[in-house]
Amino acid sequence: MSVTEEIKSRLDIVDIVSDYLPLRKSGRSFSGFCPFHQNTRTPAFYVFPETQTWHCFGACAEGGDLFSFVMKKEGWDFKEALAKMAAKAGVELQPLKPVDKKKQAAEDKMAALLEAAADYFHMLFLHAPQAELARKYVGERALNEDTIATFKLGYALQSWDACRNHFHDQGYSDEELLAAGLLTENPDKGTRYDRFRNRLMIPIRDLNGRIAGFGARTLEKEGIPKYLNSPQTAVFDKSSLLYGLDGAKRHIREARQVVIVEGYMDVMQGWQAGFRNMVAQMGTALTGPQLQQLKRYTKRFVLALDADAAGQKATMRGLQVARETLDREVEVKFDARGLVQHEGRLQADIRIVTLPEGNDPDKIIREDPTQWPKLLEQAQPVVAYVIKMATRDLDMNDAKGKTAVAQQVLPLIKDIVDPVERDHYWQALARALRIDERALRQIKVQEKFTRPPNRQSRSAMSAQTRFQPGQPPPPPPPPEWEDSSPVKPGHIGQRRADGRLAAGMRQANYLSQCLHHPHIFNQVNQRLTQNQQPLVSAMDFTAVEDRLLLEQMVAWLQQGVVAPINELCDSLDEALNERVQSLLALPAAPESDLDRLADKLALSVLNWRQEKIGQLVGEVKQLFRTEQALENADSKEMYAKLNEWTLSVLSIHKAKSAMSAASRRKAEDSVR
Repeated sequence: MSVTEEIKSRLDIVDIVSDYLPLRKSGRSFSGFCPFHQNTRTPAFYVFPETQTWHCFGACAEGGDLFSFVMKKEGWDFKEALAKMAAKAGVELQPLKPVDKKKQAAEDKMAALLEAAADYFHMLFLHAPQAELARKYVGERALNEDTIATFKLGYALQSWDACRNHFHDQGYSDEELLAAGLLTENPDKGTRYDRFRNRLMIPIRDLNGRIAGFGARTLEKEGIPKYLNSPQTAVFDKSSLLYGLDGAKRHIREARQVVIVEGYMDVMQGWQAGFRNMVAQMGTALTGPQLQQLKRYTKRFVLALDADAAGQKATMRGLQVARETLDREVEVKFDARGLVQHEGRLQADIRIVTLPEGNDPDKIIREDPTQWPKLLEQAQPVVAYVIKMATRDLDMNDAKGKTAVAQQVLPLIKDIVDPVERDHYWQALARALRIDERALRQIKVQEKFTRPPNRQSRSAMSAQTRFQPGQPPPPPPPPEWEDSSPVKPGHIGQRRADGRLAAGMRQANYLSQCLHHPHIFNQVNQRLTQNQQPLVSAMDFTAVEDRLLLEQMVAWLQQGVVAPINELCDSLDEALNERVQSLLALPAAPESDLDRLADKLALSVLNWRQEKIGQLVGEVKQLFRTEQALENADSKEMYAKLNEWTLSVLSIHKAKSAMSAASRRKAEDSVR
């Protein structure tokens, strides 16, 4: 994660903009009078929490992220804005470190392979006759097409080498497939075979939305293990990943609460029902790195775990890790009545919800979504929950049992800083154990919370029969210097986050290729001009550092393509220099492919422009669905914008068709 991404993950653009102007809730967005032009009649300035962006639909017709906002409002350069926002987010700016190009290139190639694998499994799920059982299972779980596409559910064929052969045909080696966790190896026999066979494939994304691995559910009645995850790889570490966090982080911040569940299906079902601040663990126990990630977005955690014995053990283990990992502090807050309330608690307020026996979040939400928020309201504070669980089946005539419970609970009570709250739980534990509080206080507390025993590991997965697929495989992935994760415009469930990720990858690839091959910049602009399209400009880019970098590159290229790249690097501050180094680490197109590269990059520019317009159109339509927006917005101005964007999209479609036809003719001529 880059330093700018880290800062943006910790700050909310609504809070930043609210420091400068009053905002009013308008549906899922916030509106206000634009601070950059005379705008007093109707609010034309909108902030979108879901995308963490702003846009003026009035005279400015500008937009961007929180960095572009404060730079424009304060007159700061990027370096100043970075320092100010880093301090606000609590991010320490480190001196520039050289990028390990070889390591970065290997990780990027693995990410491209995993993205292509997700597409491969997804296409099989949608179209392969052999995936009927997987489709039936998903149908029984009541997941709709939108959810299936959003989470890109897939299917692995019941074959020992279908995946291996498919990616061999695309030029990937066994070593690369092993490193990505798609193959497994029998060291005794020296054989290699597909790791995932006859399983529902669930892509697992990292915090930035890049696929890091897979969770694979068996489709056999007695199949074991029930879930098989990717092994530890350079990009997959289940102790630091949380399923669904990439899509949930904005909703977590908005809800000011995260709900942690045990299963992938729980997250998907919650997302489908509109409960989008849910994430799932990669195993049965929370880890320190997972909790530290969540602290960026909220201080309130609700653990909603299954009510069976394994779930209870996971809960107790999760509490222990939370206690050992998170900082403690005492906050003193004054209410409107002028009374002082002492809140001595964990810096992250962890609460527990006990699910009804025989239920999990997936089932509860499926059967009656209205019960889910009611259940979360019953979440108990950590110590209250521990006392309840520890004394639930306790024989009150067993003195040693009472002592054991006290040894388990007292370390948590001892950690409470606020004396009122601490005293409250001393009394609560004494009442629960039916003993005198004075006797309880005489117990010598052990230093460590008693750890529950680990769950027994299950036996190895069963052997599966060899299977020859009868369907042709999906189209091969593009060369690694091309964007390997295009957004499919017709996909009804494609998330905005996926669209932004794909656009970001295209933009990064464009800048990278221009750095590797400087004359490509002018060739792309020539193709755009030939098709009556605007030249590439800074406003085409999403990230503020990419906007600034393009401006610097244009000035650099005006010196002539022979200007050494170190001259560009010398002219940049550390943050932009770091961005250049990461872009240079991306694979470069071969010299023999530069004509094709220019065509591809020109089309890529048009694709991300089209996606940007689509996002703006969607946001405006959403505004018109709310009464507040209809009251606040200048409808004539809005409709004029929609008409302008519609004409732009038609023009882009025409240009894309012409460019594609020209590319096909070139390819045919080369064959002749």
